[in-house]
Amino acid sequence: MVATAGPSSAARVRGYGARVVLDYHDPDWPARVRDAAPGGGGVGAAVNAAPGGAAAALQAVAAGGRLATITGDPPPPERGVEVTDVYVRADSARLAGLVETLAQGLLSLHVAATRPLAEAATALQDAVAGRVAGASVLMLQRSPL
Repeated sequence: MVATAGPSSAARVRGYGARVVLDYHDPDWPARVRDAAPGGGGVGAAVNAAPGGAAAALQAVAAGGRLATITGDPPPPERGVEVTDVYVRADSARLAGLVETLAQGLLSLHVAATRPLAEAATALQDAVAGRVAGASVLMLQRSPL
């Protein structure tokens, strides 16, 4: 598996099983992905979660491959690559299932920051700016009974 990550996250991404981890700050990362793929023609499938990054990710995909993006900015298909814009929606049942999977130890989550709910805007700004290498957890304070 080939993945992109910032320098502070590279070791963690390797721990998840990535064979090659490239720095997404490097403007040539799509070409490096193509070079790292068997045959040098790109990867068969890619997933993009970086706002504004779908067009670059498309360049890393082999002709006839697939690209899924959750950012709402899918590039037009080219070279026979199937591009899918995945809509992420709130779904409490799915979230509960993920929580159960996490509790069973079948899913891991790297928590980088824990903040009170009052700091939600700051947590979001930090996540969007890439200042947090992992999940941010917002804590609710229970009212005394």
